[in-house]
Amino acid sequence: MTTPPTSTPDPDGASSGKRTYGPDFLTALFQNPLDPGYADAAARRAEGHRRTGARKRLTSGLSLIVTGVIGFLLVVGYQQTVADEPGRTQARDALVTQVEKRRAQTETLQARADLLADQVARLRERELGGAAVAGIGNLEAATGLAPVQGSGAKIVLGDGPTSVDPVTGERRTEGLVKDTDLQLAANALWAAGAEAIAINGQRLTATSTIRQAGEAILVDTRPVTTPYEVVAIGPDDLAKEFRAGVAGTFFQTLSARFGLSFDTTKVKNVTLNAAPELKLRSASPSTPPPAPSGASSVPGSGAPSGTSAPAGSPSEGGR
Repeated sequence: MTTPPTSTPDPDGASSGKRTYGPDFLTALFQNPLDPGYADAAARRAEGHRRTGARKRLTSGLSLIVTGVIGFLLVVGYQQTVADEPGRTQARDALVTQVEKRRAQTETLQARADLLADQVARLRERELGGAAVAGIGNLEAATGLAPVQGSGAKIVLGDGPTSVDPVTGERRTEGLVKDTDLQLAANALWAAGAEAIAINGQRLTATSTIRQAGEAILVDTRPVTTPYEVVAIGPDDLAKEFRAGVAGTFFQTLSARFGLSFDTTKVKNVTLNAAPELKLRSASPSTPPPAPSGASSVPGSGAPSGTSAPAGSPSEGGR
């Protein structure tokens, strides 16, 4: 016996005679944004089915407990903040008092140091005489230990705009002035004949350092900020020589490409303050030691014939 073929239902609806489609998820979501459970709950409330009896009392009790705990925590936090405020105020007042006291002590010591420096200068002039004092003054001016006045050039460098890479989020710093830029400017001014240089008022000496610490630039451990003013005393054409030189060309290129500001002007009758007192690291006699008796010496060397000058001689700077 054969089984009659089972008829396959028409998914498109044979009675309608046309193909129909059910709504997709996004269409259904926009047409009915509420969850069916919310609609059922609203319908039950409309019919008068509300929480009653023990369930309602339990829900109300839990709400009161939670509200009480939150209020208690807020009160405790407020009381703790009020209790700690006098201690913070006292600590801040104590620090302010210490800073003011140390500042007053510093000013007193600085005034005493200036008074002693004047006394030393008067005693030196009285003991050494005019010619020797004038020679010492010239040496102090050359080494940066005395203020100087004259004409020269002023180089102004300023940070350009910085941008952030939209892909990597990295901040571009090509337009910022770096320590190497100030080093280049100072070296170019020395090479052009500058006799004294100061960066933002900090006098440069033979032992000065220009270094970078993060994005801050330190001149002899003292921070300087943009705009950076490099003032030099030297020949009348110092500004022109700087702009036409390698350093000037380099800064003009940075200005055109990255927006770094660069300006060179000629200045007259500027005063550069003295640098802080130098600390000597080593010293050696300025005259060669006497040659041993009976041994001839090489003229001008201070060493016996047939031997070379010892290491650390004055000609090598004591190193």
